[in-house]
Amino acid sequence: MPPPPGHPPSPPSRRGRAPLFAAVLVLLLALAGGSWVYFGSGGGAAGGPEAGEASPPPEHPHRVKSAMSWEAPAPKGEIKDYVASDAGGTWFTDTTVVKAEIRELKVYSRKDGKVQGTVPLPGEICGERPPPHDGTVALAYRDGDGACARLTLIDIGKRQRVWTAELPSAHGDGEQVRWIVMARMGDRVIVAGENTLRALSAADGEEQWEAGLPEGRLAGGLAGGERLLATSYRLSGGTAADYQVNEIDPADGGVRWSWSVPEGQRPNVFASVSPPVVGLVSIEQHLVNQFVALDGKGRERSRVRVAAKGSETGKDGPEQTFEPRCGYAGDGCSAAVVADDTLYLPTQPAEADSDAGTEFNKLAAFDLATGDVKWSAAAGDKRTVIPVDVDGGNVIGYAEPTGESGGRLLRFDADSGKASLYQQHPDSDSENERDAYYTQHPPLDVYLDRGQFFIVCESLTGSEEFLIVAYE
Repeated sequence: MPPPPGHPPSPPSRRGRAPLFAAVLVLLLALAGGSWVYFGSGGGAAGGPEAGEASPPPEHPHRVKSAMSWEAPAPKGEIKDYVASDAGGTWFTDTTVVKAEIRELKVYSRKDGKVQGTVPLPGEICGERPPPHDGTVALAYRDGDGACARLTLIDIGKRQRVWTAELPSAHGDGEQVRWIVMARMGDRVIVAGENTLRALSAADGEEQWEAGLPEGRLAGGLAGGERLLATSYRLSGGTAADYQVNEIDPADGGVRWSWSVPEGQRPNVFASVSPPVVGLVSIEQHLVNQFVALDGKGRERSRVRVAAKGSETGKDGPEQTFEPRCGYAGDGCSAAVVADDTLYLPTQPAEADSDAGTEFNKLAAFDLATGDVKWSAAAGDKRTVIPVDVDGGNVIGYAEPTGESGGRLLRFDADSGKASLYQQHPDSDSENERDAYYTQHPPLDVYLDRGQFFIVCESLTGSEEFLIVAYE
C-alpha cells in the first residue's frame, strides 16, 4: 500500500511471511572492513546435473556432502508486537553468525552455534536493519513510550553499544513513529525523516548534515551499499503519487539523479543498488510485477516482466510468472540474485506429480543490458530451485528437499545454465530439512556464506522451534 500521507512508510506485519515483506535483505553487498560480507537469500540442463561436468573452481571451500550441524533455538512466548517479531538481520564473519532478535543482538559461533555474546537493548527493535560496516551495526529500538525513537550503534566484536541518539517520536500530525527508515553508508548512518534525510556520524552519532528532497518530496525507502538509493513521492489530494527513484550523495544529501516511475506504478524494492535494479508494483498491489534496471545516471536500461501481461492492475494482484519473494526498499528479494549484470529469478512452481504433491520449476538468467532471457534451466528430479548466491562466477541454486531425498545446492554455469552438483544434503535427513525449510509459508530464507549453508527464520510468530539451522 502507499505510504501514509506525510510520513515514511510503516511496514505491515511480516508474520506468516506476508508477501509484501520478505524477511531478509538480498543486496549481496560486499562491505568494506575486510572480514564482513553480507549475503541474502536468493541463487542446467533439464534432467538435473550431469556427473563430471567441468565448471569454474569455487571461490570458497565447501563440503560436497554436508549435513545439519547445529540449531539456534527461537525465542519462546507470545509475540505481542508484530514489528518486534520481525527478526530480520542476519550477518556473517569468518567465525560468527550475528542475528538481530526482537530486543537484542546475539552472536553465535558458526562452528557449533554456541552463543558468544549478547547485546541487550532497552526496547524492541523497530526499524530497518542495514548490514554492518567495519564491525559495527546500527539498530533502532523503542523508547519507554513505545515510539521508535532511539538509534544505537553496536560494536559487534566488543559486544557493546557505542552511542545512542534520540530521534523524533511523532510525525507532524501527532501520530507516533512506529518504524525508522535508514541505510548505512560507510561511516554514516542515513535516516529518513518526515520530509528530510539526516546523516549521523558512525563514530559518535552526531548529525553531519540534513537535507530535503527536491520539490518538497517525501522519502519512502532507502537502500545503501556502493551507492545510496531512495524512493520518494509527493502528496496529491492526500494521496501518495508521482513516485521517483533518486540517487543521493552520501556526503551532503544532494540528489545526483532522479528516475520517474511510470504512472500507475510505485517503486517497492531494490533488488540491487549497483547496478540499480528496482522492483515495481501497481499502486493498489503488493507483489512485484516487473524489475527495471537503471544505469549510473538514472536512465532506464531494460525491464524484466515477472507477471503475466495484463494482470498488473487486477484487484486480486498480479499473476506472477516468476517468484522473487520481495520485501520492501532495502530488504531486497529473498529469491532473486543480481550479479555480473545478470538477474537470476525462479519461475513459479508447476505441479510435477499431483499424487505425490511434488512441484518443479526453472531458474532463469536475464541480461540486464537488454532484459532478455539468457537461459533457463531446471533442477531436475521434480524439484523446485531458487537462486542463493554467486560463487566462482556461477550462480548457486538451492534445490529444495523432497519427501525422499535431501536438498542440494547446484552450480549453474553463468554462460550456459548447465548445472553441476555443489553440495548434497543427506537423504536420511530429508524430512527434518523439509520441516525446517517449510516452517512457514513461503519457506524460510536460505544463505550461503563462504561455502557454508544456513536456513534462517527471519520472522517470528511465537511457535517456531529455531532461528537458525546451520550445515557443516
